[in-house]
Amino acid sequence: NDAWAAAMAGLMPLTEYLDLTARFRAERDRNVWSAILGSFAAVNRVITPAERPGLERLVRDRLTPAVTALGWTPRAGEDELTRQLRGDLLRALATLGNDPATQANAAELYAAHETRKAEVDANVLPALIAILAFVGDEARYREFLERFRRATTPQEEQRYLYALAGFRQPELLGQTLERTLSRKYLPPCTLRG
Repeated sequence: NDAWAAAMAGLMPLTEYLDLTARFRAERDRNVWSAILGSFAAVNRVITPAERPGLERLVRDRLTPAVTALGWTPRAGEDELTRQLRGDLLRALATLGNDPATQANAAELYAAHETRKAEVDANVLPALIAILAFVGDEARYREFLERFRRATTPQEEQRYLYALAGFRQPELLGQTLERTLSRKYLPPCTLRG
């Protein structure tokens, strides 16, 4: 946190901070990773499109060892923070790292979830939905919009609502923006209260 604050204040070169993150490849503390992932997301928001492939490579380099060690499914005796960390890292690797293998695995696991819900950990499911939105097309957008509308729990509703903002195609983002400005698109449970 201190190094990132120093980089943000201009007291430390950003490249020096990014080099420092290489020391945390084996880290398993969710709090540490939250700070690192937050800094990567902040950099992602301000870089130019030409610089994005470099950031994607850096994210893949930093996260792949931890994701490989944690895997996609919980192990016996694993604590809740480790389960949450798994979801955080998978989401970041597939989106900020734009990792095709992670994106493909997410699609396969989500499809398995649709037929056998017990196969996906509750901490990984939101990451899968976010990843599929990130790489999603119009058909996936329609699917997630329908899941948002027909959600049976507030958690499910929120997952799919936030996913709609994660699609990258301008026309799909335009649809989401239009929906945010009109009450006619809101599901009945959102209008209550």
